Amino acid sequence: MVARVRPDPAGFQPTPAAPPGTNGQPPAPDEHDPRPALGAVQASEAVLSSLGPFAALLGQPYQGLKVAALRALSVLEATSWPLARAEAALHWLEVSEATGLLDELRTDGLLVPGDDGTWRLSGEAQLVAAVCAVLAIPRIEPDRVVGVLGAVTTLALAAGTDHEPAVAPLLAALDMVDDDFETLLRLIEAGDDRALRDTARLARVRAADLTELLEREREPLERLDLAPRARVALRRAPELARLARALAEEVEATFAIPASELPPGSLNVSEAELRRLIDSTDAASLARMVEPALPRPAGVGGTIGAGEALAALQSWLERPEPEPAPLPQPRRLQVEPIEVVPDFVELAAQALTWLAGLGDATLDKWVVGGTWSQASARMAAAVEAWSRWGPAGDSSLAADLDPRPRLEIVGHDEVAVTTRTEVRRPISESSDEPEADATAEPDPPNPSAPEEQPTT
Repeated sequence: MVARVRPDPAGFQPTPAAPPGTNGQPPAPDEHDPRPALGAVQASEAVLSSLGPFAALLGQPYQGLKVAALRALSVLEATSWPLARAEAALHWLEVSEATGLLDELRTDGLLVPGDDGTWRLSGEAQLVAAVCAVLAIPRIEPDRVVGVLGAVTTLALAAGTDHEPAVAPLLAALDMVDDDFETLLRLIEAGDDRALRDTARLARVRAADLTELLEREREPLERLDLAPRARVALRRAPELARLARALAEEVEATFAIPASELPPGSLNVSEAELRRLIDSTDAASLARMVEPALPRPAGVGGTIGAGEALAALQSWLERPEPEPAPLPQPRRLQVEPIEVVPDFVELAAQALTWLAGLGDATLDKWVVGGTWSQASARMAAAVEAWSRWGPAGDSSLAADLDPRPRLEIVGHDEVAVTTRTEVRRPISESSDEPEADATAEPDPPNPSAPEEQPTT
């Protein structure tokens, strides 16, 4: 049974006796502890302020009985029960103590009426019992610590905790994963295979728990108003978890391969370790390990005798020499001639000369035809020819272009409209040469030949 340890009902705390001084006499005034400065926070007050809403339940020794009672009532099979059933659940208390404790829980609002005259725990009481049940665990395994910190972060976000305290467990988990990553790198450098294998498994589990937490609480974490340091740490958390998990999995995959299947040079073995291995192993065992991998001399078998070996060598030396294969007969290779593709710009210059010889022609007579891409290629070639050999070039082009500020409707060959550009002979040539027969038109250049592979 538990004795009654309630505080004094009158609310007055007993006055503490003065500590004994020398020879049982009260100490001198200068032997007392100095009083704290005005406004200084006492240790008990700091503890109570850090407990938040649980300060009323956990701030005094007697209130621990209430927490223990809430935990005992939270594990009952039914969600609501009569008070007699609740008193029986508190079997480690005297009946009068259990009755008084249940009355105080009802006064505090932790016990609320249920159906048919029964009672049940309130939501706050269920929360206190659940959290205290986790805190009462004697030890948390190392591979579960990050998962527990993630659950605490989820609980803090769900309870609407302030911004910085909400991510404090997450930052602690991030520090643990960061430390695991640095430990893996250090062990790889040191070549401690035994510790490396254990650390890799632990780092992989912790990194996976951190990744799951970041994915699960991504949106609530983004809404928090955090300090710059916490925000930077939170941003680097996904990449750190990915690197730590990848390195741990690579280490585990390496140790999962048998040593006989590893490529040469994969195991970092020092000369001193190899010497200790040879000294501590008997000769027969060393022979069994080394002999199968040693190369045998050429032409010597494992169980063949000397006579048989010489006879086999004689027969091999007396074998006829193989005849070399005849050389292949020469034959003529069919080489296709390379077709000379004319310059598309030169062809455009010929087309402008042909249009100028017609007397009254426009540029679209040669440009429009086929597809839109072919018409665009001809127009670009005509502009390039006019730039090279027109008035702006060497003036060797026997044609003048006279653009007009109007549009002409085409409506065929994927061309809707085009600008009107007239093509004439240069004025100097038209005045010197006699008039040509109007009925005779020179043959136009073939625009379809170079359109397969135009040169721009």
